[in-house]
Formats: sequence, C-alpha cells, structure tokens
Amino acid sequence: MKPRLALVASTSALALAGCAAETTPVAVEALAQSGRSAFVCLAIDRPDPGKPGVMRSLPITDCSYGTVESSTDYEVDAKDGGRATLPHLYGLVTQTTRGEVAVVDLTTESSLIVDRDTGTPAPSFLPVGAQPVDIVATPGGTASFVAVAEPGRAGIYALPSAKVLPREGCPVPSLSSWPACSLPSAPGEMLLLTDPPDTDGNVRSSCDAGPPPYDVEPTTPGDPPGAFVDDVCATSNGSLAMEGGGRQKLLVTLPDLGGFVVIDAQKLLEHEDYKDGGFAACDVERWVPLHVSLPPAAPPDEPPPGDVSCAQPAAAAGPEQAFDKARPAGLALSGDRLFIADLDAPVIHVVDLPTPCEPREQPPLLPASTLDPGRVVTTRRLAVSQASPPEFNRYLYAVDAGDGSVMVFDVSDDVSDDASSRSPISRENPDWNPFQPPDRIRLPAPVRDLAIVQREVPRSLPATGVVPRGIRCSPLPELRTCDSSVTSCDLETLFRTSTDRDSGAGPLKLRGTFAYMALTNGQVAIVDIDDLDAACRGPERQSVRAGCEADASPSSPPLETSGEASCNVVLPHAVRSESYIVASDGSGQIEPGVQGLPILYDRSGAVVPLSGESPKMRATLPSEGAAPDLALAVGVQREAIASSDSAESELDERGLVLRSGGPQHALTMNLEDPRVHIANETWNVTYEGVLTSITRASVAFDENLHLRGADARFCRRGVQSLTSVAAQLKAAGVPEGEAETRAEQLADFAQITSELPDEDATYWNSVDPAVCSFDTCNAKYGSVITSRPALRIVEAYEDHLELERTDEVGFAACCFAGSVQLGIRAGGQWVVRSNGAGFLHHVIADPAGGYCRNSCDTRLSRLNGRVVHTPRDGHVTDGDVGAFINPMFRFAVTGGVPEQDMQFRFTTQGAFTPLALDLAGISDTPELQPQSIQLVPATGQLAVTDGSVQGLFLLSSRDVSVTRRYR
Repeated sequence: MKPRLALVASTSALALAGCAAETTPVAVEALAQSGRSAFVCLAIDRPDPGKPGVMRSLPITDCSYGTVESSTDYEVDAKDGGRATLPHLYGLVTQTTRGEVAVVDLTTESSLIVDRDTGTPAPSFLPVGAQPVDIVATPGGTASFVAVAEPGRAGIYALPSAKVLPREGCPVPSLSSWPACSLPSAPGEMLLLTDPPDTDGNVRSSCDAGPPPYDVEPTTPGDPPGAFVDDVCATSNGSLAMEGGGRQKLLVTLPDLGGFVVIDAQKLLEHEDYKDGGFAACDVERWVPLHVSLPPAAPPDEPPPGDVSCAQPAAAAGPEQAFDKARPAGLALSGDRLFIADLDAPVIHVVDLPTPCEPREQPPLLPASTLDPGRVVTTRRLAVSQASPPEFNRYLYAVDAGDGSVMVFDVSDDVSDDASSRSPISRENPDWNPFQPPDRIRLPAPVRDLAIVQREVPRSLPATGVVPRGIRCSPLPELRTCDSSVTSCDLETLFRTSTDRDSGAGPLKLRGTFAYMALTNGQVAIVDIDDLDAACRGPERQSVRAGCEADASPSSPPLETSGEASCNVVLPHAVRSESYIVASDGSGQIEPGVQGLPILYDRSGAVVPLSGESPKMRATLPSEGAAPDLALAVGVQREAIASSDSAESELDERGLVLRSGGPQHALTMNLEDPRVHIANETWNVTYEGVLTSITRASVAFDENLHLRGADARFCRRGVQSLTSVAAQLKAAGVPEGEAETRAEQLADFAQITSELPDEDATYWNSVDPAVCSFDTCNAKYGSVITSRPALRIVEAYEDHLELERTDEVGFAACCFAGSVQLGIRAGGQWVVRSNGAGFLHHVIADPAGGYCRNSCDTRLSRLNGRVVHTPRDGHVTDGDVGAFINPMFRFAVTGGVPEQDMQFRFTTQGAFTPLALDLAGISDTPELQPQSIQLVPATGQLAVTDGSVQGLFLLSSRDVSVTRRYR
C-alpha cells in the first residue's frame, strides 16, 4: 500500500556494498501511525570486491553510537578479508494503518528511511498484513517477527534480516515473501524467549521432544560458512541456531481467548508449511489459559469508637470478585518470571517460566486503588526493574488502564505471596503530599507506555585510572576524597556534587535505575527508582523539617552533599526534579520559599507596620528538642528565622525574620517533599475572611429557618459548625465549658449578600409589618455587606445549615424571599486562600449522620485553610492550637487585635519542575501520539514511536534530550 507523499525527497544511492539497488532516502513524513519497534544489527562484508556483498547479522550489542555519512559505508577492512568493522543499527517500525514495517538506518547521519521500491514516488516498506500490533527481533538479528490482527488473517509474519534491505536485481517484497502462520485469534504483545540447552549443550526441537538428553546437537554460534554469498536474493531465511543459547520460542498473547501460546520461532522461519506466505496454522507447542484468582473480599474496616471530632470516610466495598476470563495485555519478563497485564480483570498474572515449555501460573498481583476501593483496576502496560545491590529489590511498574496512572509492586525474590504483599506499594508519609494518590504515580497526562533503564556514568580514579561501577555516592565527611594526589581513597566520594554544581551528583546525572514514561500529551517523564547518588543530594545539615530521619547534632560536621533543601529531592517511585532544589543555582529561584516577606494590610488596603500592637505572622518552631537553624528562601537569598529571643527589642523575636530595620513577618516552607509545591501562587491570610461564596446554588430559608439548597454542597465547601468546633476542642483536651465558649467564637457564620427586593415590590405587602418591613430590613441589609448581621452556624450538612435560633434569623428570613446569596466566613480565625489552590480543607459529610466534619483520614490532615488567632504575642510550637500547617508551609498569627478583613499577603516561589522531555514542543506539529517506548540496547538510547506523523524519536538517556528523529 502506497500513501501519498507530502514532499518528494532527493535521490541518492544506497548500494549495499555492491549488492543493493538505487533507493530513495525519504526524509519527510514517510512514517505515519507508527506502532511498535524492534532493532537489528547488520553488516555487509566484502570478501570479494567483484561479487555481491555478504550480509551478516550480529548481536544487537555489537552495534554502537558510531555513525557514518553514507548508508553504504560499513568501514570494510580490506586487510581483514573485507570484513565490515562498523555494522549498522536498523530500526523496524510497524506502520499500523498501512500494514507495513518501515526500515530505518540509525547509523547514517543522513537519517535514511529505506525505500524498498524506488520505482514509485512514495515510500514503500515491508508489507506484513493489516493491523500489525507488535514486533520483536532475535538477539542475534537473524530475523524479526510481526504479530498482525487483520480480521480473518490474524497471524505472525517472519522477516528474515537477509530480506529486509533492498538487493540489486531482487524482487520487491510482497506478503508472499515472508514465512507466515495463522493464529486462531487476534494476537496481542509478544516476547522472544529461549528454551535452554541441556548440560551437554543439546537443544530440543520442540517442547514435546521429551526430557534431556535433548534431540538436537549444538551448533557453534557464529557466521554460517558462506552465508548468502551465492544467495543474492536470500532464498534462505537464516538459522536461529547460529545465535546460540538454546532454541528460540515466541510467546504470543491472545487477548480474546484469555491466554497465551508458545510457538517455535525456528520452525516458523524454516518450515515448508509457512514459507512464501504459506499461512498454515501456527504449530502451538503450549497453550496457557490464564486464570483470574482473587482473594476473598475483605470486610470494610470498622471505624474507631468514641471520636466524634472527625468523620470516618465511607468504607467502599471491594470490586466484584467474579470474572469470567482473563484478557492479557502488556508483558514484562524478569529472569524466570513473566508478568502479564490484564485489561478486564483486576490482576496482573504471574507465570513462572523455568523454560518457555514449562509455564506455571502463580498467585497474581492485585491492582487496586486506595482512593477508590470499589473501582475495578485493570492494567495495560508493564515494565520491571533489575535487582540492584545492596537490597536487591526488584519493582514492577504497571499502567492503570482506567486513568493512566502508574502502580508500583515490590516483586523482589524475598517478598511473601500474601494478598497485602501483592498489592501496590503505598508511599510513606502520604500526608506530606496529599495531592498525589498514596498508592500510585500520577502525572500531568496519562501514561501510554513505559520503560525501565539501568544506567551508569563511570568515573575513573585519578591516580590509577581504574573505573569502578555500581558505587553508591556517600556524603560522610570522614571519608577520604579521591583526587590526583592520593593513591588510596574512598570510591564513594567520586560521585559527589562539585562545589559549583557543574559535575557530580545532580538532577541531570542519571546513575542508577529510572523509569521513562511516555505520556499521551507528548512528554516523556522520568521517575526515580534507585538513584545511586541519592545520598549525596540533600542538605548539609539534616533535619526532620527537611524530611530527614532525624535532626543533626549541633556538634556534628556538615555532610558533603549538594546543599539542597530537602532529604527527599530524590525519592524512590517519584518524579525527578529537573533542577537543584537550592535558593539559587544561577538560573532563578528554585528552593520553595517566598518572593518577598509577608505584609499585613488593613481592610482599606493600607499597610499595617509590624509593632507590639499589631498581629504578627510567625514561623512555628519544632515542638521537641533543640530548634534547628530555620531559614526561609526569600528571592535568591535564605533568611534566618530567629529560634531564640535576642532581647534587643520589646518583641519576642522567635519565629520572625530579623533584618536591620527590625523584625519582620515570617513563615517556614514544608520541605519534606518538594513535589508538593506544584505552583507558585499568591496567598491571602484574611481575618474572618470568606471561605466560600454561594451565588449560583439555590439556597433559601425553609420552614424551620434552616438555609437549605439541594446543590449547596456545604461540606465540600469546608463549612465548620459550632458543634464541630466544640468537638474538636474537647478532643484536643480543652475543658468542656471552655470548649463551648470558644466554639461560639470560632464557628463559621453566614452573611446574606443578596440585594433586598425593591421598595415598591409587591413582596412587602405580604409580610407581617410587626416582623419586618422594607425600612427595617433596609436599615440592616441595605448597608455595606460586610457589616450585615452574622448568622452563626450551629450544625452544617451537605444540603442545609442549622442556624443559631435568634430573632435575627427570623428577621433575615422575613427580609429575603426565595433564594439568597451567601458568604460563609470563619469566626475568630484567619482564612488562608490562594489564587490557584483556593481554600484547602478536609471536611466531609459524615457517612452516618450526614453532618460536616473534618475527615479522620490522616493522609488529608494537612489540607487546612484556617488559622486560630493566638492572642498571646510570642512564639508558637508545632501542634499548638494556633499552629497552622498546610501541605506547603506553616506559621501562626499572634498578638494584636485583628479586625475583620485584615489580611497578610505573600507569593510563593520555587514550584517543583519535573524532569521531562517535551516531544511535542520540539515537533513542528502539536499532533503527537506516543505509542511505545523501549530501550535500544546497542546504544542505551530510548526509542519512542508516534502514532501520528512524527515517526520515530531516539532519546539520549545521558542528557535527557532528543538525539535524532525519523519520519
């Protein structure tokens, strides 16, 4: 099938060492709707310059980064019998709508896409049947295999490498050029596996050949004598036996049938039934139906008794436990264990594969969602890491088919097989970042595919030139640093961050194990799994506030680290930062902080100078042990926060920033997990501020003088009633009488913001003048809205508010007919809002009583937007009643006599920027649909295919960049 060519490229010769035809290098939009890719390493030897060249397939690792200008240049060494010294790396990319496989020469600098038929103006590739869904290549490059899901002709095509490149005088390939076999159902993903030889090196011809000793004697791996010398048009398909290592098998999933088959790859390549597009039924040596085995559904957890100050979230039932059959999807192989995603059932199948002929299904992994336990979580793509010392942990990454997030499973050898160990890993301290689900990685767009890469960036010992590998960086100051003046040193110091941060451990130095995730928006995000330099990325003096395990002793020497603000700059199974987390690295403000210190304004907008009589915003101090050296990044500087009082002013200076002009308002940023700082925002902290305005929902007084609206959603707006506040105070240990009194002061209140009916409205003829009239209502409700009466909220529900029964409530109900608009304000508290996140809270409707209460879920405990004013003007410690904390920062407001709508303002900086590569940003079209990402072992690059018109991208794993693009 020939697509219309957008632009016709110029012609140049691709004479494969004298045996190839003139071909057209296609440089513009030749590739379209690319799917999966595979890679082979091929060379053209010239043992006799007068005869056609000899094609030689090689192990994929024999190819390298090396490039040449011409596609015909294999750097043949005449002194070595005409042997090619620079084999070319070829990419085979499925074209899903054309039913073809494109061949891309990745070694030539001219970026040629090989055109198999130069007699037509449009690019021509290798025909393989409609809907190619996967492609794999043998390790030695002898052949590739393509699975096609063409309706009525589902099967597998074998592409001998000897036939994939054009050869002079040879026919253009057609469907009948390839060995092919048919499948009973449309295939899914495939793997090439090896059935190992016995102890004598013999291999078995099929899975049914019986126990050892096997029936086929070993073949010496290497070049077949005289291969293809006289076989110019490659009537021989090659021998997989020459690759060594055992008998190669194809493992092919059949999603519609709920299992997978094992097929002998060599038989498909050479058997008479399959040659010339024979398309006889594939000889299935093993059929493995997959089972859906789920543990019994666990009963919902009982809520803890006695605590009425918060609401237990509703316990959702687990997903339905009966599933008819599996629907296999993505595959991942780790040693002798095969993991298979399932698109229909909430399992990831685990199959032991001591050999491809002896598969044994084991208890499955159990995808689930902590935030939505009732959802059936299925999966579609998988990737598994290698075990790395010292713990030798191994992790499986699985893409949630529902929302495109990624779950992580610990599949290390020593993990038990109970149900809890087969569930997704949950993050420690999920309250640090409540914006991320606790049991998965959620990215800006759904993940389409992912690959796990293990990388090393070796450093040589200056004195000896020895290059150690797999060494973990250490910041311990007592270690002996390696430099040119010493012959003995501690290798762990080789990888430390340099003083100017231009080398060593850093955000762009990827040394260890990382996940690369291709997103549907065209980005490739990078997630840390096991960074060998993680210990050297962090603060020089550790503290609990920075997410470290403990505060450093004041007498201990500083660590030799990157000097970053958090111990969790690098965090396993979390997105990687693209920058150092420091106050300034020369490119702007990076560390979370503020652009300027907070400023207090009165209701009119005038600045209120900091004095003994004014309210003060203070950073809260740690509640236990000696206070660490607290600081706040302000612009590009870090300013110290006083943890002791110098007694040089009339103020208690603790928790304030000290400048030459006097103490200044302050706060501290939460640095346990810098990823929580998702945006730079302007924040307002307003005394008795409006936490929510109800202007669109239909809310009106009912017959009980409750404010009721079916779509009001008062709990979801964070409303806090007198009853709720009293319960919280009592739970905090406040005596009952004092708790009731303070609750009267701190409960939310409603202010009606609607306009009164016009004076001449007929409504006023229907009211009882002894209760209200236009004049009496106008006296109270015709004035400035902020001075209107406060209607105290005694209890709040999702659809109505119970108000304190006073004459004021009845009067308000008389003044306003029908729906009213409301402003809900916090009583005696400062309301914290931003221009982006808005008002944060963790109020939910109690599942049993329906009233609004803070959630008991500790993961949400930092979602707060209220600060209780502390009348005493002095320092406040974490955990005090007046200590405020949200996910981003913490502070308290003390002293003075605050007035309604008095407001602190500040703007945060240092939002976390994930390390990602925007493929759409470097393309000349926003149409980008990544389909797959995989490692190219020959070069260490990553190949990303695009389902639109962008073709194939090669990404460098060294410096996170696009090295080449083929389309």
